[in-house]
Amino acid sequence: MKLDKSCHIYGQFHRTMKIKGILLLLFVFFFQIAQAQTETPPDFMRSVGKIYVVAGVTLIILVTLLLYLIMIDRKISRIEKRQKNE
Repeated sequence: MKLDKSCHIYGQFHRTMKIKGILLLLFVFFFQIAQAQTETPPDFMRSVGKIYVVAGVTLIILVTLLLYLIMIDRKISRIEKRQKNE
């Protein structure tokens, strides 16, 4: 008797969760459709043309860091060679 009752409750719970899952999926699907239909203005940085300035400054910083690391590596290599010779 107890087994039948617990199976019945589990079955109801399983169906309820299935229905909630389907409703959640439909909600997300319709939300995505609604978002896709709205027109978004162009990005502020792109509209003003400043995105290229940001990209250029970022590139300069990265190149400078790379050159600095190369210089430090060379200095360390020279110091290691001196220590081996001494």
